[in-house]
Amino acid sequence: MRYVLGVDGGATKTHALIADETGQVRGFGQAGMSNHQGLGLEYAMAEVERATRAALAQAGLTPDAVEIGRFCLAGADLPEDYAMLQQAVEGLALCRAVVISNDTLAALRAGSTRSWAVVVICGTGFNAAGRAPDGREIILPGLGPISGDWGGGSDLGMEMIRLVMRAWDGRGGPTRLTRLVSDALEAPSEEALLLRLYHGEIDQRRINGLVPLLFEAAEEGDPVATALVMRMGEEVGVSASALIRRLGLERTDVEVVLGGSVFKGKGRLLLETIDATVKRQAPRARIVPLRHEPVYGAVLLALESIGVQTTPEVSKRLSATLPV
Repeated sequence: MRYVLGVDGGATKTHALIADETGQVRGFGQAGMSNHQGLGLEYAMAEVERATRAALAQAGLTPDAVEIGRFCLAGADLPEDYAMLQQAVEGLALCRAVVISNDTLAALRAGSTRSWAVVVICGTGFNAAGRAPDGREIILPGLGPISGDWGGGSDLGMEMIRLVMRAWDGRGGPTRLTRLVSDALEAPSEEALLLRLYHGEIDQRRINGLVPLLFEAAEEGDPVATALVMRMGEEVGVSASALIRRLGLERTDVEVVLGGSVFKGKGRLLLETIDATVKRQAPRARIVPLRHEPVYGAVLLALESIGVQTTPEVSKRLSATLPV
């Protein structure tokens, strides 16, 4: 029996999954964030190792028994990142062969019914990638404003605060976001909120956590919140459309996989805006919410890399035995 390892490492968690060549899950482990751009390479690798060692223990396997590991890691953005991560992961001796990928590819494969698709991730940050039927891949750098990105929980949370402040000083229209944001951040007034932010008294995670309130306000008809949700939808649609065009998929029924916490917001406005924007470029495209945790896709990629045909039977067995 041949065994593979799939690892999905992101800004909040790390999942490791070991499966055999039939798609049967043999072991699972989880740990904290493993993006080296956050707390450094040493910390990130410790979390990757912790999750993988737990999966190996549950499977009752040694690293030498695992033919290949597909490590889909946030922070694998530039060639220098790939070189550094390849060396670091190989040094952990968790399997016989190591392949480093960006974490977007795990989500792409986890959400698509085929090996090719386009994916947009909106969690804490924003990233997107695409793969063509002939295997060509495009992965956006995903480095924030310096690589042209806008979106994700961090950007949306800060934009909500900006809109609240503009409503307060008269540069923007009134919005329900004022009450929702002030209550969530325990600020009795806009001035108090401004001072708390200025003095660094509000953790970024709390700002990221404001995003569900945006969708709540938009569902209630707030025009300011509605405009921001539509702006997010158009950005996702434009990013997906650019990848579709660059990969020559405009005339196909390409799947556009959506992954990340932002897409779990209340209501249909975001998805409808994305769909309308994408279909201006690719009329047959289909919007597909992520069906499984991305680590599922990392294992499929690992199986495919050793020549296993990921038939519906294999995919179904893997899905049925997923612990997450």
